[in-house]
Amino acid sequence: MQGHPAHNILLTGLPRSGTTLSCHILNSVPDIVALHEPMRVRDFALLPSHQDICQSIERYCTEQRRLLRVYGRGRSKQVGSRVPTNSHETTRVGGELRKSIVSGGDLVVEKTLSDDFVLVIKHIAAFAAIAEEAAKRFPVYALVRNPLAVLASWNSIDFAFRLGHAPAAERLDPMLKLRLSAIDDQTDRELALLSWFFAQFSRHLPQSNIIRYENLISSDGGALSVIHPGVARLSKSLVSHNTNPLYNRENTLRVGNRLLESEGAYWEFYSRASVEALLEEFAAIVPKN
Repeated sequence: MQGHPAHNILLTGLPRSGTTLSCHILNSVPDIVALHEPMRVRDFALLPSHQDICQSIERYCTEQRRLLRVYGRGRSKQVGSRVPTNSHETTRVGGELRKSIVSGGDLVVEKTLSDDFVLVIKHIAAFAAIAEEAAKRFPVYALVRNPLAVLASWNSIDFAFRLGHAPAAERLDPMLKLRLSAIDDQTDRELALLSWFFAQFSRHLPQSNIIRYENLISSDGGALSVIHPGVARLSKSLVSHNTNPLYNRENTLRVGNRLLESEGAYWEFYSRASVEALLEEFAAIVPKN
C-alpha cells in the first residue's frame, strides 16, 4: 500500500493563504484524502538532513495510506473528524485575537479508496523550509495570497506568525532563525518572514505548482485542479476574505504602508498596484462604533 510516488503530495503555502480550505475542498473529491498538519514536525529537527526528513515523510505516507485503506481513518487536525474550511475562529470579540479551533485526532474517511488513491499531506512552515529537497521527491504545491491580506490575517490570529516567527521553519533553517532574531521591530520581522516564504516557493517550485488564493476563490476551488482534476467537477461557492471585517482596519492601513515601502520576494508574485488597490478597499471601510 505504498502508492505511486506521484500519489503522495505535499501541500504548503503562506500561513493564512487558504491551505486549510484547500484540504477541505480536496477531501470532497473521490479517491483523494488531504490530511491537515498530521505529523509531529518538531521531530524533523532531530534528523540529520532534509533528505532524511523526506524519507521519514515517505514512511509516514505509507503508514497513513495503510490506515486509511484498512480503517478509514488518518491522523489530522480536525473538527468533528473533518477538516474545516478555516482553522481559526470566524468571529472576534472586541480586540481579542482569534483562536485555533482544530485539534489533533483522526480524520474519518467514509469513501472507497483505491490502492493508488491520492494522499495530500499539509504542513506550512516545515514543508516550506525543506521545499528544495522535497520538490525532488514529491509533487509539492503552495498557496500564496496578496501580502497585505496575509499580514492583516496574521495580526488577527493568536499564533507565532503574528510576531514574525515560524518556529517549525526556524528549527530547520538556522539562517532564517538568525535573520529573524536580529530584527527588533515586529513589523519588519513579519515582512522578512513573509518574504522568506515567497522566496522559498519562487526558488524551489515550478510556477504551475503555485496557486494564488485569489484564483482559488474566483474559480470556486477549480484552481486546485492542478492537484487533482476531480476538483473541476465540484460545485463550490467561495467568497474572498481579503478584506475580512475581522481584520483590524487601522493596523492594516499602517502595515500596508510599511509593506509598500519595503522590498521582498512577495513582489515577484504580486504588484504594488495590487496591494495599493486592497489598501484602498480597507481605507474605504467605515469603522463600526
